[in-house]
Amino acid sequence: MLEIGGGIGQVLLELLKAGAREGEVVELVPSYEEHARTLASEAGFADRASFRTADLVADVEARREADVVVLNKVVCCTPDGVELAGIAASLARRTLVLSFPRDVWWARAAFGLGNLGFRLSRRSFRVFVHPPVVLHQAAESHGLTLASERDGPLFRIAAFERA
Repeated sequence: MLEIGGGIGQVLLELLKAGAREGEVVELVPSYEEHARTLASEAGFADRASFRTADLVADVEARREADVVVLNKVVCCTPDGVELAGIAASLARRTLVLSFPRDVWWARAAFGLGNLGFRLSRRSFRVFVHPPVVLHQAAESHGLTLASERDGPLFRIAAFERA
C-alpha cells in the first residue's frame, strides 16, 4: 500500500496491523520521516514499512504504483489537490481511498475560519475545499469507479476500485 502525504504513517501502521503485507509513506515534509520510522519500529513493522520524501506532483520519477493508495486529508492541503488525486488514481492498481472536506456550508465555514486564522498568524498554509465531483472525475479518468462513500461531520471518505 502507498500512503501519500502520510505524515508519521498512522494510516500505514493501522493497515499493517490489519494485515497489509507492506507499505510506504511518501511525504512532502522531510521532518516526519524520523518519527515515522521510530513509530514503525516500535510497532514491530520496521521491515514492512518504508518512508521517503518526494513531491509526486512535481517529480514524475518519484511515482510508484501500489495495490492500495490512500490520501487521508491530503487533497485539501494543496491547491494541486485535484491533480494529486489524479496522480494517486493513476498509481492505484486496485483501490484508491480519498478523504476530503465535505462540500457543505458548515465545513466551508470551518475551513474558512481556519484559513483566516492562518492568515492572521502570518502562516502561509491554507485549506482548500475542492468540489467532490472534480475529485471523483480525477479518479474516474484513470479507470476507477466509486465503490463507496461515507460522510463524517467535516470530511467525506470515498473509495474507488479498478474494474
